[in-house]
Formats: sequence, C-alpha cells, structure tokens
Amino acid sequence: MDHFKIIRRALETTWRYRALWLFGVLLALTSRSGGNGGGGGGGGNVTVPGPENNFPGIDVAGPPVWVILAIIGVIVAFVFLFVIVSVIVRYLSENALIKMVDEHEETGTKVGVGGGFRMAWSWSAGRFFLIDLVVFVPIIVLFILGLLVGASPLLLWITQRQALGIVGTIMAIGLILLVVLFFVAVFIIIGLLRHFFLRAAALEDLGVLQAIREGFGLVRRHVVDVVLMGLIMFGMGIGFTIVTIPVIIALVILGAVAGGAPALLLGGLASLVFEGAVPWIVGALVGIPLFFLVFGIPALFLGGLYETFRSTTWTLTYRELRAMELGGEMAAPAGS
Repeated sequence: MDHFKIIRRALETTWRYRALWLFGVLLALTSRSGGNGGGGGGGGNVTVPGPENNFPGIDVAGPPVWVILAIIGVIVAFVFLFVIVSVIVRYLSENALIKMVDEHEETGTKVGVGGGFRMAWSWSAGRFFLIDLVVFVPIIVLFILGLLVGASPLLLWITQRQALGIVGTIMAIGLILLVVLFFVAVFIIIGLLRHFFLRAAALEDLGVLQAIREGFGLVRRHVVDVVLMGLIMFGMGIGFTIVTIPVIIALVILGAVAGGAPALLLGGLASLVFEGAVPWIVGALVGIPLFFLVFGIPALFLGGLYETFRSTTWTLTYRELRAMELGGEMAAPAGS
C-alpha cells in the first residue's frame, strides 16, 4: 500500500471538499469538549451581600433551600442535555465524513452540507455508538478492576506494622503503574481498530458485531500497513501540534487584547457606579465572549480541518485495503 499517496489524496480532498469542514469542526467540538470539572473553593459558605455592602433589601439569610435545589436541578439537566446532544452530533459527524469521502471516491460527487446531513442521519451512526459501548465498556470495567487489584497491597496497612505498610505501598505503586501502562497500550490499539470498525459499519452496512469482526479481520490481514499508517498519523499529529503552537499563542494574545481592553474599560466605568464584585462581573460578561470569539473560533476551525484530514485518511486507507483484497487498486475519483 502506498501510504504517502493516501496522505496526499487525503490532503487534497480535505482542501478541495469544503463541505467536509463543517462536519470536521463539529467532530472537533464534540470530541474535545470535555470537562475540566473545576474544583470550586473550599466549603459551602456563601457570603450574601447585605445592607453593609450597599445592597439594601437583600435577605442576609440567603435564598430558600428549594431555590438552591431548583438551580442545581436546572444545571444538572442542562449538562445532561449538552452531553446527549454532543454524543449525537459526534456520531453524526463521523458518519457524514466517512460516507461523504467514500461517495466522492466512488463517483467523484461532492455533496453539499445538506446532503452530508442526509448521509449522516442513518442507522450506521447509531451503530457507531453501540460499537463504542460494546468495545470500551468492558475495557473500562477491566481497567477499574485492574486498579483495585493493583492497590490491594495497601491492605497491608491493616496489620498496623509500618514496615509492611511501606512495602505494600511500594508494591501498589508499581502494580498500578503497570496496569496504567498496559491499558494505555490497549486503548491505543483499540483506537486504531476503531477506525475500521466504524467504516465497516458505515460502508459495508454491517451490524455491530459483524462490523467489529470485519474491521478486526481486515486489520489482522494487513497489520503492517495499518500499523505503519498509524505511526505516520501519530507523527503528523505531533507535527500539527508543533506547527499550531505559535498560531494558538498568537490567538491567545489577540483574544486577550480583544477581550481584555473592553472588559477593563466597561469594568472601570461600572466601578464608578457600583462597588464590590459588580464591575468585575460586567467586565467578565464582555471580555470572556470576545476572547472566545477571537481565540476559540479560529482554533476550533484548525482542529476541524485536522479532524477532516484524519477521518479522510482512514477512510481512504480502508478503501485501499479492501481494493487490495479484491485485486484492484484505489482509483482516483471521477472529475478530480
């Protein structure tokens, strides 16, 4: 298999087939959104402004419990809805990218965004979710069990003998490290296989277990070609990161200037009228959206381009391996 021919064609397709970009951006947005989880400050003591802070009429006792519970419920519901929508958008985007590139390679046709959404909305997108469920849930369960087994020597502290406790701690650290390294390798391998599971489901219209078997079989029969392409893509990912670091730094600076200047100005004006945290809140409400507008959109677009290229590369790889087994060779798309 000519790996660099596939890379060149993937780059060309990514650049010329601009309808793919939207789905790449959506995939970048939903696959990289993940949660800092922020660890909020210590304790639950909240100081409610009272008359001494020039906010008359506010009850120092704070809002009723039911109000707090209602707010928490709304936040939890919003987060749950956001996660559900993100999952749906992610699998639809992956499905669209795979099918649009395959259609382009097969017929030379470039469908628009609307056509991409029509391709995306099919049973194969649901199979993607089920494939991930079948593959990753058992591995995560085994990983957790492995961590528990690795941490079991810590039970030596129950003996109340310090020497045994120290030995158990050292053993636990070593075992946990081995478990983590082992499962890192497992996740890398599964991540590589996943490209072929999804494409078997989308392009061959196979069921979940059939797609897993077919994708695994295809990789097993061409393991050298697949591993080499994986290494090339890993290197290109590192190269992309290195190249984009100066761009990201520049965008951060531009975003800080674009958002910081109006935030300081409006915050300063608000401080002439209000006291306490209100000027800071006013500045943040103006500065943060401007920062993400200047920094976030270009950064997301770059990530979307890379996701488009990555998906296209693996779709072309899948097609090439299938063509090799059928005794043919990957043909250039009509009209390209």
